[in-house]
Amino acid sequence: MKKVLFIIAMLISIAFISCSSDDDEIQKACETCDVGVLVSIPAVTEFCDNGDGTITSTVFGESTTESLDGLTFDAFVANLKLLGITCN
Repeated sequence: MKKVLFIIAMLISIAFISCSSDDDEIQKACETCDVGVLVSIPAVTEFCDNGDGTITSTVFGESTTESLDGLTFDAFVANLKLLGITCN
């Protein structure tokens, strides 16, 4: 009888654990920058921090993932601004 009660208690506790919200979406930090200064055409690019040392850059609907090579996302954006690129 004790085994049956123990198993029921375990099943109930597992049910409560598995019902927690798993769909909490992590908000990505993104910056929209006009890199047209470098290429002499309007080229608005969105850079998003993936939180794992990489960024996703999207320009003209095409996305690529690139490594930050040890930089933080804020340092990456600061370097863009040093090059004369405007970001918001």
